[in-house]
Amino acid sequence: MNGTRYRYLMLGLVFFCCGGHVSVANEFQKITGQHLSLTTDLPSQQQAMDLVQSFDAAVGQWEAFFALPPESLATWRVQAYVMRDKGAFRDAGLIPSRVPDFSQGYALGDSLFVIEQPSEYYTRHLLLHEGVHALAIDQFGGTGPSWYMEGVAELLSTHASSGDSVMVNRLPADRESVPYWGRLKLIDARRDENQIPTLQSVMRYPADLNADAEAYGWCWAAAMLFSHYDEYRPAYLAAARAGRDTSPQFTRQFQQRLSIEWPALVARWRLMCQQIDYGFDWNREQVAIHHKDPLWDGSSLRTRVDASRGWQSPGIRIPASTSVQIAARGECVIAKREKDWSSQPAGVTIEYVRGKPLGQLIACLVPVTSSVNASTCEPLGIVAVAPSVTIFCPTESWLVLQVNDAPADRGDNDGEYEVQVSRGRSRPIPADR
Repeated sequence: MNGTRYRYLMLGLVFFCCGGHVSVANEFQKITGQHLSLTTDLPSQQQAMDLVQSFDAAVGQWEAFFALPPESLATWRVQAYVMRDKGAFRDAGLIPSRVPDFSQGYALGDSLFVIEQPSEYYTRHLLLHEGVHALAIDQFGGTGPSWYMEGVAELLSTHASSGDSVMVNRLPADRESVPYWGRLKLIDARRDENQIPTLQSVMRYPADLNADAEAYGWCWAAAMLFSHYDEYRPAYLAAARAGRDTSPQFTRQFQQRLSIEWPALVARWRLMCQQIDYGFDWNREQVAIHHKDPLWDGSSLRTRVDASRGWQSPGIRIPASTSVQIAARGECVIAKREKDWSSQPAGVTIEYVRGKPLGQLIACLVPVTSSVNASTCEPLGIVAVAPSVTIFCPTESWLVLQVNDAPADRGDNDGEYEVQVSRGRSRPIPADR
């Protein structure tokens, strides 16, 4: 028995003990797990096993996300074909003629077709993505329109770790952990160009996105927004049950369920898209604004801005045509190195984040109303409070503030700035767009 054959048998034995079975038929490997039967021409048996184990581990997490009854997916199974040479699968009759040509992946009922990608992560991502489509078809009768279908599939296939340890619905910590995935790179490019799409334009995407990675990225961003806020999650999950409907009525009904929340939701979309990056942590980045926030009467108020969190609101809406003076004081830790880096509201110029000093207190006015027909968002005006500033609010807006830092680096921040908001008396400065 040669060494290669011995390693293969050992891998087969290990996987069998974990609940799977491995066999080889001609040039294809066939591996069976609890929920996935995989046929593949990948040369690595370990990678093939990892795909099956990852899929099986994800199913319980999908069940919990959609709030399905316990064990409702216990007997659910799909057949997957992960291919390096698509022609070989076609020649073997493994790709039905009714499957359209595809460049990455496709789900047809309980059959998944995935082309190997340049990284193991991205191949695994696509397999999980198509698996979510298959689950929606099985449980809900369909996947809904593209913004919902691709958004929830991206949400539940973006993952950390692999095999039995895989965790889905995880925003990547860094670029190196998700090679060739690329969603955040594309979002960042549009942000730099001031071309962030409006939420409404994402929800009007056509039925076929043609495997457009950028469109998938914006659908994923929308899915995160809807699913990570308690106010929106019930409506988002309920919409899955209407998966048979791919018409505009699906989207209209969803928006109607959230009509009261919609202005704050759109404001949160704009703030999220301004911030989102590797290491973005929803526990730190949720923005506490609400349609019931009172209109500010101009009286002086005090608030505190936590250095470890993203955008924070003093709990008011600023009326239109109002000048607002913001003043700050205090000191916080904005990086833990050999010696802690401390900052006051002006920030420290030893390091910059998005063109402004690290640790600087920054303010933003987010309009309560926005155009429903615009395709891209108006750039947000973000100004420095160093240590005070007067800004003019042309339309009714939420005021939000934060200590300037990269989302991935907030975890080692400590302390807060004391902020006073009062009616402006000096000439306001224009917002930095």
